[in-house]
Formats: sequence, structure tokens, C-alpha cells
Amino acid sequence: MSFSIRDIVVSTVAFFVAAYFIKRWAEDMDLPKGMVRNATVFALALAASYVVQVAVDWIARVV
Repeated sequence: MSFSIRDIVVSTVAFFVAAYFIKRWAEDMDLPKGMVRNATVFALALAASYVVQVAVDWIARVV
């Protein structure tokens, strides 16, 4: 797996978009604010970012 600027930019955008929507979901579910909630948002956004990066890398290799 190689990292290019394209992968880094797209995965960074995906991280912030995922973090925004996960935070909104957590607020809608009335989860209490705190360190555990922040760590959960970070971990889920990081996972989403990684999945997007792998998908972009795979698409770049196929095309």
C-alpha cells in the first residue's frame, strides 16, 4: 500500500466529515459529553478515514 497526496487529502476530508456526523449522531442519542465519547468519535472517524483511503487507493490501481 502506497500513500500519495491524493490519498492523504481524501482521507483527511473523510475524517472531518465522519467526525461531524458521528458527533451529531451522539448528540441526537443524548450520549453524555466526555472523554469516552470523544475517544469513540475519534476512533470511528479514524476507521472511516482508513476505509476511504483504502477505497481510493484500490480505485486508483484499478483505473
